[in-house]
Amino acid sequence: MKSQAGNPGDDHQKAMAPDSEAHIAPVASHDHAARHVIIIGFGLSGRTAVNAVIEHGISYAVIETNPDTVMRCTKGGLHIILGDARQPGVLKQADIERATDVAVTVPADGIALAVVEQVHKLNPSARIIARCTFVSGGMEAHRLGASEVVTAESVVANEFGRVISRALGEQSE
Repeated sequence: MKSQAGNPGDDHQKAMAPDSEAHIAPVASHDHAARHVIIIGFGLSGRTAVNAVIEHGISYAVIETNPDTVMRCTKGGLHIILGDARQPGVLKQADIERATDVAVTVPADGIALAVVEQVHKLNPSARIIARCTFVSGGMEAHRLGASEVVTAESVVANEFGRVISRALGEQSE
């Protein structure tokens, strides 16, 4: 299945919330043919990424391994492909050759790193944004070709610092 652009003027809806059966986002329709984003994984992080892409009116494809999610979201108009993004054929279905950006949102570092490596082999010019759990995984993702990494360990550390600082400030008042 090739990635498709919708018709100009299509109304764009937000991607489905994790446990919602509401309508989901159609393929982006604005004339940004030069941009194509692939989102790997359709959990909360993937849905958030898709919503951002849709808001910018950019062509996209989602790759997801859960057949129930794919079936439900396909009915709602989301351009979503069932498959494992570690497989070149699945990435080709998502138009990896023309991808300008790839968001690897899967929560398992081993899978994310393998996807980063495969994406970089197939399209070394694509900007790859990877999700990793630990700083060490983020360093490996950079080594394998990721341009940017969102590291859960760092996000949690920053949030803990913010929450603790706020709590300590409340106690001293």
